[in-house]
Amino acid sequence: MTIMNKKTTLDKESSLTKVIDDISEGINDAGTVFNSEELPEKKDSTGKEAVRYLLWGLLSVVVNFGTFFLLYHTMHLNYQFANIVAWFLGVQVGFWIDRIIVFHHKSNTAFREMLAFYGTRILTFLIETATLWIGISVFSADGTGSKIVGQILAITGNYALSKFFIFKNKN
Repeated sequence: MTIMNKKTTLDKESSLTKVIDDISEGINDAGTVFNSEELPEKKDSTGKEAVRYLLWGLLSVVVNFGTFFLLYHTMHLNYQFANIVAWFLGVQVGFWIDRIIVFHHKSNTAFREMLAFYGTRILTFLIETATLWIGISVFSADGTGSKIVGQILAITGNYALSKFFIFKNKN
């Protein structure tokens, strides 16, 4: 009995393999999350940093939206209360993502930075709250649509405040 061995061409990368490799490289570029060693500071372009902010920041947006949806639409709680709880949880997730993964910030002042982070987020929270109030209470618009507009305004402001005030790396 003859066994035929079919050789597959491994030299040609399939598009799926390329995507998996690109994602792996991006995750590896994010660095280790819980490493206690000081790594040499790696200069990133603002474009790469912004992309990381948007992609990884989606996690805090999902937490924010998921909490808002659960409390406002499912449990029928007041939209302002739902927004406060959603904001708090989203900011907490966002702080750690921004500090560790987006800006690669290393310092011994995490608690002080967290206070500053919350402080700057209060401004964008007020903008989002005003957007919800105008959308829902004034224009009787859909809560989800108003939340999306508020989040777009908040995300833009949050990136600038984080980059230039909270996680600026001092040389």
